[in-house]
Order: sequence, then C-alpha cells, then structure tokens
Amino acid sequence: MQIKNDISYGVIPIKRVNDSWEVFLINQFSKIGKNTYWILPKGHPENNETPKQTAIRELKEETNMSPSILLDEPTFKLQYDFVFDQVKINKTVVFFIGVIEGGEYEVDGEEVKEAGWYSLSAATERLDYRDTKEMFSQAREFIENYQ
Repeated sequence: MQIKNDISYGVIPIKRVNDSWEVFLINQFSKIGKNTYWILPKGHPENNETPKQTAIRELKEETNMSPSILLDEPTFKLQYDFVFDQVKINKTVVFFIGVIEGGEYEVDGEEVKEAGWYSLSAATERLDYRDTKEMFSQAREFIENYQ
C-alpha cells in the first residue's frame, strides 16, 4: 500500500464571553464517507503560504471570521492516519489559537453542515474523535489560563 504524508493548518477560534472562553466548532462534511464530524477549522496550504497564512485563510473560507490575534505559540498538533483510495495517509494538523472579536460567522455550506460557539466543556464533549479530544484538552488547559 502506498503511504503519503499530509499536513494541514488550522485555528482554534476562541472568544471571551463574560469571565470565560468559548470555542468555535464546525460540523464538517466528510470527504471519505457520507457523514459529518465535529472539528476545528483547518485545511491545506496553497501557493507557498506559511502555516499561519493557511490557518487564517481556512478559517475565513469556512466561517467568514478572522482572528484579531493569532498566537505563534503554543501550537497544538493532531496526528492520525487513514486510508483513502487505497493510500494510507499519515495526517498532521497544526492548530494555532486565534482570538475572535464579536463572533458572527457564516459557514461555507459546501464544506460545513452547521457550526457554533461552545463552552470549553461542551466543545470537549461535542468533538467527535478521541485524538481530537486529547489534543483539545491540551489546548483547553492553555485557553483556561489565557488572559
């Protein structure tokens, strides 16, 4: 079986609501099956983009939001593999924390079924995959202490 390495970049969009943080999740259509899954906005680089440029563009394309602050560090890495068209894909996704002012959004109906802002605990429950939940728990620790 052929093996391919694949990398994407995304944003963990957060906004302050009173004294706590909320995170924005999307319910994305799967390119493999006929299902959807809850995830954070992400995508592949285009035209020699930097990782941060990719993350910002993908957030804008999928949600019509742009971060007022995009942190260089820490980043949060998600790694998993899957088989698509008889090719094993070793996937890495690097997420940046992005602070959103306001929080109004408009999703791309081609890629996203639904989306919304969730408390950190509700987001932990809503995310679909175990490895995504584990990565988000590390991000959540940082977000809870972020000023």
